[in-house]
Amino acid sequence: MGGFTAGLVTGCLLGVCGTFILLTLGTAFSSDRARYFRVRSVPGTILSTIVLLLIAVFCRRMNIGKDACMLILLLTVLCISKIEGLISGLIATVISAFLLAFWFFPPVGLAIRSSSDRLTLALFLLLATIGSRIIGRQQKSAS
Repeated sequence: MGGFTAGLVTGCLLGVCGTFILLTLGTAFSSDRARYFRVRSVPGTILSTIVLLLIAVFCRRMNIGKDACMLILLLTVLCISKIEGLISGLIATVISAFLLAFWFFPPVGLAIRSSSDRLTLALFLLLATIGSRIIGRQQKSAS
């Protein structure tokens, strides 16, 4: 059973990473990329990175569980993509995934040994990426 779970988790991670890369490249080479790469989103991206870091530090200091912290970070990523756009949302997704992997999944550090934690991180990446994409599309169609 352990081999099946490891294969399933590896497949999910590869699928999520591939989806993330395709969405990012599709946005970067689209005809509307000038709208996404505007100068005003750089301060917003820096501010959103600081906000994500502060939320992660707060959750770590208050001993909030990794599940609750993942939900808080997911909501923050979706808010960032609503306010700042798709690229900032995707950057916030990557930053949140690194913060979760570094502080909340044992062992502490980027080496995640548990297959259930890898699957959880893969699902977080998938939900945050798709959510950022949907919200970014809504913002594009509204403007």
